[in-house]
Amino acid sequence: MIDFVSVGKKITYNRKKMNITQDDLAEKLFVSRQLVSKWENGTGAPTIDCLLNLSKLFHISIEELLCLDDDIVLDEDNIFTGHERMYVIKSIINQKVKVDIPNVLYQMSPVERMMILKAFKEGKLVINLNELLPKLTPSEIHYIRKGEKQWY
Repeated sequence: MIDFVSVGKKITYNRKKMNITQDDLAEKLFVSRQLVSKWENGTGAPTIDCLLNLSKLFHISIEELLCLDDDIVLDEDNIFTGHERMYVIKSIINQKVKVDIPNVLYQMSPVERMMILKAFKEGKLVINLNELLPKLTPSEIHYIRKGEKQWY
């Protein structure tokens, strides 16, 4: 999965390094300045053609432009700072990044929490249940318990 917030930062960094404006970059790529702004804010993604042209223009590989080799660094005080939310959740589930789930669970939306709990229930994540239980809502506890014969 690609973190388009990080890609946007990479585009901004390289554009500024070339000392050009969003208007200048848009003109070179035959797109609007608003589209460049969306890319840089992480709310939009460049097309394949634009990625290729950006790669050539910035003299960097597509892998570097898409931040594919970058380490994922999360701030435990706000795990979503500087990253797309779904990218963070999927990175946790796929164990590309390690966080203390019971201590960051409060930062997640109800849907994100259920995604984490589903992965835990399916054995994709190891979480200390004694630390997790006090942080769960009654419905989340019910979900975790569902299907178990006996629970201690």
